[in-house]
Amino acid sequence: MFKRLTAVMAVCAVTLSMTGCSLKKRDKIEEMKKVPVPPKMVFLGDSIAAGYGLEGYDKEDLYKCQSYPVMLGSEYTELLKDECGHTMINDAVSGDTSQDLLDLLDGGVLDEDLKNSDAVVVSIGGNDILHIIFGAAEKLGWDPEKGDFDFGRIDLKEAFDSLTSMSDQIDEALEGYKTNLAEIAQKIHEKTDGEIYIQTLYNPVEYFKDWDMLVDYADGKIDTFNEIVKNGADADGVHHYTVIDVGNQFEGRNSQLTNMSDYDIHPNADGHKVIAETVDKELRKGEYFYIATVEGEAHYTDDAIRLFITIGIAAVLLTVGAVTVAVKRKK
Repeated sequence: MFKRLTAVMAVCAVTLSMTGCSLKKRDKIEEMKKVPVPPKMVFLGDSIAAGYGLEGYDKEDLYKCQSYPVMLGSEYTELLKDECGHTMINDAVSGDTSQDLLDLLDGGVLDEDLKNSDAVVVSIGGNDILHIIFGAAEKLGWDPEKGDFDFGRIDLKEAFDSLTSMSDQIDEALEGYKTNLAEIAQKIHEKTDGEIYIQTLYNPVEYFKDWDMLVDYADGKIDTFNEIVKNGADADGVHHYTVIDVGNQFEGRNSQLTNMSDYDIHPNADGHKVIAETVDKELRKGEYFYIATVEGEAHYTDDAIRLFITIGIAAVLLTVGAVTVAVKRKK
């Protein structure tokens, strides 16, 4: 018996020495890791987000031009390449109004893109009101070919009547935008837990510096538009979205940051850089996480535990046997 136990101990000792490197293992575990920018972001809206007017713009492929979504997507891809990676999706549609975006959300075509997104950036509403303002500008003597006002054909009474008519149309459009914006935020929240960001609107009419009446009037209406955006962010004591104040960054610089010299209201390359910087600043205020698979702390394997138990039992039995033999010899 004693010899058998000794043999067992010897075998266990040899086994232990041979398997020493595999007695412990590290399990794969999941943990939350924080990153400075959203791993997945989606851009929605109109031609501003689509990059209309930029070199390389292609409505069938919005990733060819250096729009602010593309700029940020490239920057964040590089930043997160050793972390979780980055996904940027641009679903903006040139010419879309707030109602068009709402219809897209209702139709479900954006559901898959919005799924699991960390940030959704929206530029929408300019087409709700700007076409009315520019229609009035042409009635007031704006000559698109000359890029200037023809003051010789302006009738002051007609100008006043046009502004009055325009006011009613814009006010109606603003009410519609207010309703649609709230529904847009709600629909997006139903499709993702990511933070929603709504951009304010700049005033391209600022370019018409020779017609103060029109510029001031448009300023007032666009200020109302932006107040709708800002007031809706935390309406009724509930957080709905975060505001990105693009309009404020363009104020006083519209002629430098847009293509208005070509009678095009859209941001130029410099304008997109400014928007990218403004959006980036707000996005980096958020908190973003991803689930990483990492190695946990080292622990003994089940086989190692069984081996230790066997050795322990053998050691106890060997000790008891040795004591028994010693007692018998004394007798």
